[in-house]
Amino acid sequence: MRIRGKAIWLVLTILALPYIGANCVSRTHDDVFTEEGLLTANASDLRDTIITPHLEAPIEENKNLLWCGSFQLAWNEVCALIAEDVRFADDEPDMVAVLNRKVFTGKQVDAESYVAVAGFVKDDVHEKIKRQLEDTFDGSATPRYLPPSGLTPRPQDIVAYAYLFKNLAFETPFERIEQPLIFNEREVPCFGVGHEYKPGRHARLDQVVLLDYKHGDDFIIELKTKSEKDRLILAKILPERTLGETIRSIEDRIVNAEPIRPSEGDVVKVPRLNFDVTRRYHELEGHRLAVTNQDVADDLIILSAVQNIRFQTDEKGVRLRSESHISIGCSAKTRLPAAEHVMIFDRPFLVLLQRANADVPYFALWVENPELLVKRK
Repeated sequence: MRIRGKAIWLVLTILALPYIGANCVSRTHDDVFTEEGLLTANASDLRDTIITPHLEAPIEENKNLLWCGSFQLAWNEVCALIAEDVRFADDEPDMVAVLNRKVFTGKQVDAESYVAVAGFVKDDVHEKIKRQLEDTFDGSATPRYLPPSGLTPRPQDIVAYAYLFKNLAFETPFERIEQPLIFNEREVPCFGVGHEYKPGRHARLDQVVLLDYKHGDDFIIELKTKSEKDRLILAKILPERTLGETIRSIEDRIVNAEPIRPSEGDVVKVPRLNFDVTRRYHELEGHRLAVTNQDVADDLIILSAVQNIRFQTDEKGVRLRSESHISIGCSAKTRLPAAEHVMIFDRPFLVLLQRANADVPYFALWVENPELLVKRK
C-alpha cells in the first residue's frame, strides 16, 4: 500500500545498493564535516523523524525515515559470536526477527570502509575494537560511541561494535544555489545546477545521470562522485509501504530503464543535509537472551543498544560516519513487569498539605499551567 498524493525524495547512498568503493583521503574523519546548519539531536527529541535499525520499517505520512547499516553489522557480529540468532527469553520486539534475517551484511560495503567486531570481555574485545579501527582507517577514525567498558565488567560479558565511514566527493563541486528551495512550504538551502549559466555548468551536468525520468514529480537520478564503485541515487517518487519495498521498486525501475544524460538547459536542485542524530534502542534494552549455546552465559541481558548517524551532503559531496554498539552483560536491575497503573502529572493537578486528623488542608495548589513549575535548563 502506498502513501498517495505526495511524492517523496529518497537518498540512497552506499548502503542501499550492493556497490563498494574507496574513501577520499582526509586527516581525520571529523575534518570532512562542517558545522554549518548542523542538526544535533537524540531520536527521542525528533517529532517528525524515525530512525530504524532495519529496512522493513513502514514509511509514515509526514515522517522522515532514516536507516544506516551500522547497527545491523553489530547485530550480525553478536549472532556470529554466539553461533545462533539473538533471541529473547521474554516477549521480543518485532525488530528482533527482522534483524535476524541479516538482509544487510558486510558484503554490501567494502572492507576499507567499516569495522565490525563482537567478542567476550575475557578476550580483550575493547582493545580489539580500537586496534581494528586503527588498522582499517590508519589512525583517521574518530569514534565517539565506543561501548562503555564499565557496563560489562565480567569475563563472560559480550560487546559488539560497528563503525562505518564514507567520504564521496564530486569531481566538480556543484553550485551552492543562492535562491532557497521551497520544500513542504519551508525555505531550505540547496545545491545543484541552477537556471543561470555559470562557468563549469557542463562539467556539473556531466555528473548527473537520469536513471528513469517520467516527469517533474517522478524521477530517479544519480550524482556521480569520484568513487566509481559507490552510487549516490536520489529519487523523487511515491513511496511503497516500507523503506525496503521502496528501494526494491527503485532498483527495478533502474534495471528496466535506459539512463540518459541531461540536456544543457536542465536544472537540478537538491536540499542540503547536515545532521548528527543518536538513537537508543530502548525496545531491546533490558531483555535477557535465550541462548542454547552452552559456551555462552545464561544470564546475559542487553544493557545498551545505541546507534549514531552523522551525515552531510552539499555541493562538495556526501560524508557519512555511523557507529553502533551493543553491550550485553548482567544487570543488578530486574526488568519490571508492565505497569498496571500509570501516574504521570502531565495535565492540570491539585497539591494538598493536610494534617492526618484535619478536615481542612493548610496548603492547596491547583496547577493549571507551567508558570510555577521548575524550568528545564
